[in-house]
Amino acid sequence: MVYVKYDPDNINIRFGELLRKYRKAKNMTQIEFAKYCFISRAYYGRVERGEHSLRLDKIEMIAQCLEISISELFSELLE
Repeated sequence: MVYVKYDPDNINIRFGELLRKYRKAKNMTQIEFAKYCFISRAYYGRVERGEHSLRLDKIEMIAQCLEISISELFSELLE
């Protein structure tokens, strides 16, 4: 298992925290949300922990599942 030291300046960690916030707002578990987005639960968990980056096509899929635009997702990330 890869452990990522928490670093609030790490964009992968911030993005993972943002995805977690949106997922929880939808009252979904990681398993439910990953299935909904056609992503494996293990991979999605690593993304939420900031251990992996997502390709643009996966970001687009997640944004659609969250019912927000990619620009909304990234604008909150960069605030």
